[in-house]
Amino acid sequence: MLSHPLIVEAVETLFTPVCIHNNSKRPSDLAALKRFEEPAWNNPVTRVVDGEGRDLAPRNGAGWTVGAVATQMLAALEKLDQPRPEWLELLAMESTALRRGVETAVFGMT
Repeated sequence: MLSHPLIVEAVETLFTPVCIHNNSKRPSDLAALKRFEEPAWNNPVTRVVDGEGRDLAPRNGAGWTVGAVATQMLAALEKLDQPRPEWLELLAMESTALRRGVETAVFGMT
């Protein structure tokens, strides 16, 4: 999801990306985990925060899809009263629509 070209474009042009490694021993990563109350060695999450570290959109810990992250970014832009690029709106709608009706099946073989 984070390699999708339009997600990359949104992250790089509309936000300031920050990566915090949850399996790091570096003091800066450990301090960030503590600040955001994230457990070490947790599954990846995305957050959109302001300059003070306040959430601008709900924390995303389970929706690792293009649509979920695009929707999260749109919510943050709306809260900031910033323009919501049409291409990001379309990406969120398209990605979410593609996931609707998709079923998953798991087959085991012996």
